[in-house]
Amino acid sequence: MFRLSLEKYYTFSATRFSRGLAALAALAAALFLLPLPDALAALARRNATINATEAYNPKPSATDLTLPMPCGGSMVFKAVGVQAGGFLWDLDTLFGSDESDRRGREYYERRYNAAVSGPFSAADLPPAWRDKLPKPGQGQYYYYLIGKYEVSVFQWRAVMEGWCPSDAAPPGADDARPKTGVSWYEATEFARKYTEWLLANHAVSLPRFAGDGRNVGYARLPTEAEWEYAARGGHAVSRDSLRQDEFFPRPEGSSLNDYAVFRPEGAAKIEEQPLRIGSRSPNPLDLYDTAGNAAEMVLDTFHFSLGGRLHGSAGGFVRKGGSYLSGQAEILPGRREEVAFFQAEGPVRAKDMGFRLALSGINTPGGSRPEELEKEWKKAGEGQVLPDQGKNPLEEVDRLIAKAASPAEKENLTRLRAVLKDNSIALERQNSKAAEGLVRSSLYMVETIRSYAVRRKMAINYATDLERDLVAARQKKLKTADLEKQIAAFKNNEAELRRSMESGVSFYRSKLEDIRSYPAAMFDANLKLVSGELTADDVFTRSMKNAFSIYEKHVQALRKGAALNKNALLKDMLPENLRTGLKL
Repeated sequence: MFRLSLEKYYTFSATRFSRGLAALAALAAALFLLPLPDALAALARRNATINATEAYNPKPSATDLTLPMPCGGSMVFKAVGVQAGGFLWDLDTLFGSDESDRRGREYYERRYNAAVSGPFSAADLPPAWRDKLPKPGQGQYYYYLIGKYEVSVFQWRAVMEGWCPSDAAPPGADDARPKTGVSWYEATEFARKYTEWLLANHAVSLPRFAGDGRNVGYARLPTEAEWEYAARGGHAVSRDSLRQDEFFPRPEGSSLNDYAVFRPEGAAKIEEQPLRIGSRSPNPLDLYDTAGNAAEMVLDTFHFSLGGRLHGSAGGFVRKGGSYLSGQAEILPGRREEVAFFQAEGPVRAKDMGFRLALSGINTPGGSRPEELEKEWKKAGEGQVLPDQGKNPLEEVDRLIAKAASPAEKENLTRLRAVLKDNSIALERQNSKAAEGLVRSSLYMVETIRSYAVRRKMAINYATDLERDLVAARQKKLKTADLEKQIAAFKNNEAELRRSMESGVSFYRSKLEDIRSYPAAMFDANLKLVSGELTADDVFTRSMKNAFSIYEKHVQALRKGAALNKNALLKDMLPENLRTGLKL
């Protein structure tokens, strides 16, 4: 394509200017009928050359995990941490959206139960990456990696076309935009070709499983669960935010326009194409454009969301995140759009649909992993006991198997054991989830009691101040009926808050007693899980850390047989000035 830069244009002679005037006027009309100088400026911006890094990492950061690309480019990933109890455990949460604008068709994306985890431990990732990995406060993360940006035109050309920038053909502004207009098959082909190029040229840069010389990490499209977990903020936000919020947490005063290129209701200007990658602010995981700009293809097929789970019929593929053509409801991370792999004219492509890559690996590599998986499997479900007998049912079946009178009896008992183990694993996970909920509710109870105490102290102070005013008013022989009513109201409020505190402490104490219902190892694992989330430096998290320290102290005291009466609990929860006059 023949292109004119603005600088070259102004060097033309008056004669050539006259010959080109008609064409430039037509261009001006196409550019929203802008005056000619504005149209030329827009043309110059569109065709301007850029630094190559703007097309693959315009916003570098210290936690970037970078893989090389052809022609000196890079593909930047972010590590996504999933806190779990092992390779056979995962994180269960809610995906989808309850804020759908498709009234009567909510079965597209109603909230549903899902799980996510990663195939890599820190030991499986390149040594140069390990110091950049997110680390939980306690416990262990399992990782997958996801692209920091949507795949750009530059990256597409380098892998699929063998194009390299040069002085004669430098990268232009369009090279920094997301690659769109490709089919799902072409996106997966890009991942294949890129992985093969890495294996041929930079195999040492890929993740490798400990002790396994054959299996390595590879690029692919992210699954819907991987994409949505990362888009919602992943390990960088609280579990409650993941399950409850429709969008990732944002600073106060910010708007969705700060994070997404989309079409707001009533907008005066609508973008005609995706903007450059990284043109808006990142989400809590430092990922760009997970909302808007280019809609993104994922690996999964589309299933309806019914009754809290995904329906069995697998349809087209799923696209997520909305685009520059989308309204606000369409850019929510839980929004789910079905796209056909093929239509009558062939593979489906769209001018507003692109993709980003994930870096993952298999769940069953060699090396030390089979032994780890076997240990986890043998341990799974084996800690459950019969509530009324304190016996492990699996151990009881093992005893019967050992005493089986015939091979047929032994086989039947072995099958029974397999069924019981599956049920025990399900029960173990259910109990673990309940233990996690117990920890969380206890922390919130500590916060609630402290809130009651602060409000009670304020009521006492207001009543005290008004009583002074009452004394002064009586000395001056003024009317005091209003003051007396206000004093009575504050005293009633103080008494109500006092009763609420008493109820709250009683409930908190009963929740402490409930920890005896869970195996110590299971409960401690969930203590670590919740503690590991409290990493942010904000008022809420600092307050929750303080509540966690109090709760952990009470748990340890209970295990040592200490008598935790209500006053002892309050002494740990509240400073002395908030306990004035309290004897519960």
